[in-house]
Amino acid sequence: MKKLPVFLLLLSMLLPGCASLKIPTEDVYPFRAAFEGRASVQGDDVGFTGAMSIVSRDHGYAQIYGPIGLPVYTIDISRGQMKIYDLWGKRIKQYSLPVEQFLSLIAGVPPDSPYLWSRTHDDGTSVTYYTWGNLRIDDELLPRELHIRGDPPADAVFSRNGRTIGLMMTHGSDTVDLSISVIEGGRWGKRSLTGVREECTSQ
Repeated sequence: MKKLPVFLLLLSMLLPGCASLKIPTEDVYPFRAAFEGRASVQGDDVGFTGAMSIVSRDHGYAQIYGPIGLPVYTIDISRGQMKIYDLWGKRIKQYSLPVEQFLSLIAGVPPDSPYLWSRTHDDGTSVTYYTWGNLRIDDELLPRELHIRGDPPADAVFSRNGRTIGLMMTHGSDTVDLSISVIEGGRWGKRSLTGVREECTSQ
């Protein structure tokens, strides 16, 4: 019988939680921005520029521009599915994202999906643990680091300097380094929209 509480504890760690982060999103969407960056994928290094528009927590799109300003690639993300189209509108790739609301992080909004538990540190940051990994946020509930379990794991580090957001993503040996210039929306400059944690309530 002594093993039963241990079993229940382990089971509770595997099941989705019921607590969640609730962030006010008035004036956050649409989030529009221009970006430039470099990517190193399978040993190939390339620079690029583009623009993005995020219209909700889980829907948005981006365009990658060619040398003369034409959108050579269009990326559409909706409900955790990322589809990539070429210049002529033909779909060439499709991926499933491990974090359905990853787009909202770019706008400065943490996922509102249930989490397992959260731990606050002395520097004011906190780490929130989900079934897919964990998210570090600051005292304004803005994202700082994202870690996604997998083989290989994926990581993202956010920084900000005024209206410019830095985003460094790694997946194994592949890297993407973005500098995002905010045009409209987002939470990065809205210190009043701090949000709250909603804990579990018994029925």
